Amino acid sequence: MRILVTGTSGGIGGAFKRVAEQAGHDIVEINRADFNSLDEACGNQCFDAVLFATGTCPVKPLTAMDDDFLCETFAVNCALFARLMRRIVSAKLYSSNGMKAIAISSVSANEGWAGGIAYCASKGALSAMCRAMDAELKAKKISVKAVEPRYIKTRMFDSCAGRMGVDSALARDPDDFARELLAEFVKKEG
Repeated sequence: MRILVTGTSGGIGGAFKRVAEQAGHDIVEINRADFNSLDEACGNQCFDAVLFATGTCPVKPLTAMDDDFLCETFAVNCALFARLMRRIVSAKLYSSNGMKAIAISSVSANEGWAGGIAYCASKGALSAMCRAMDAELKAKKISVKAVEPRYIKTRMFDSCAGRMGVDSALARDPDDFARELLAEFVKKEG
């Protein structure tokens, strides 16, 4: 299976890349800088699956946020996925058998925490966007869903755990989560 993975320099994307390569899948990586030239990054390859694991978790209270801060958070956590999917669909870079796309959202899409306004809002928007994208792309045999994990042991989680009021010992191993994601891609729809 050829899988496009974003955010491989981070915890979830990096773990997924390792796990998927060990299982014999062909991984194409796109990291944040690659979004400047999706034509080059994607090439003319067709993909069976996409994992969007790019994200940022900035922490600022409401009174310290400005419009740029909010827009930049949405740009990374939400708009990059829209750009990527638009490129794949427009250029027909999906398998003739269809494609599965998963975007890593967060439990924070539905749970708020002090200082997390921009992050929580952007993850909520990502989850909603995936539902709409799934409805629109079904006719092309493309399924799109957001996964909203609770706590995964990554640098990003570690940097936000204290603000969220969460004990970092509750976080799951990223490789275990990556294996679950891979199982989502390889399972047959029934």
